[in-house]
Amino acid sequence: MTVKVAVDVRGSGEPIVLLHGLGASRRLWHRVAPLLAASGDRVLAPDLPGFGDSPPAGSGFELAEVTEALADALRRRTETPFDLLGHSLGGAVALRFATDYPELVRRLVLVAPAGFTPRAWPVADVAGTLAGPALAIRRIAGRPLSLSPSARRVLLWGAVAEPQHLARADAQLVLSSSGAATRLGPALSTVLRTDLRPLLRRLGRPVGLVWGERDRVVPISTLDVIRAIRPQVVVETIPGAAHIPQLERPGEFVAAVQRVLERLADADTIS
Repeated sequence: MTVKVAVDVRGSGEPIVLLHGLGASRRLWHRVAPLLAASGDRVLAPDLPGFGDSPPAGSGFELAEVTEALADALRRRTETPFDLLGHSLGGAVALRFATDYPELVRRLVLVAPAGFTPRAWPVADVAGTLAGPALAIRRIAGRPLSLSPSARRVLLWGAVAEPQHLARADAQLVLSSSGAATRLGPALSTVLRTDLRPLLRRLGRPVGLVWGERDRVVPISTLDVIRAIRPQVVVETIPGAAHIPQLERPGEFVAAVQRVLERLADADTIS
């Protein structure tokens, strides 16, 4: 069955694909997509299957089914290999995608990727069962409360370094973007159970990382796990940002991504 993946396309030039995280949608790239497009990129931002406006691929959220659906959708929209960037859950999907479809990926950038600190199956399954209701409660209660800077600080603690300073519209976007998701629980269970370290070992090309230094959702200490496998990994950190740097510090985020891509191009040339 072909999944009709929703994709926003902006700009022209070399393609870059942006994969969002858990409880989010392609709308969370709205601050960085114009900046990337203005610098000469053709930006493709899909909703992962089971999120936003994309129907699910299969009965759960299996990475092989998700990457197959994305590959089908992206092949129809670009004829050349693309740069692939994945955030959080999208980072796990991006690494699996680059392993399954290396011919489609030119350079790979992971932003605070999930999937490197696996949990035992009971923990993963319980967390997945609770994820949907918990986010629904936060979404319903949080929309009116997000008008208050103090409430934003509580609602977005850990995900945003200084929630009280986040634009009201962006705070509401973070809180509401999980509303159309049908695979929150299965996606969380999958990414908590998954151990991406073997895939990272097999990946046949350089990989770059971008991380907010104040991330409490996927702590920056996860870098130690990744560096133990890929000591030469290209890393850019964003001071003052937490888990959603594309909203908190969009200009700094885009600059960091561009530096990583440049360094990956150099590494690929050398190798």
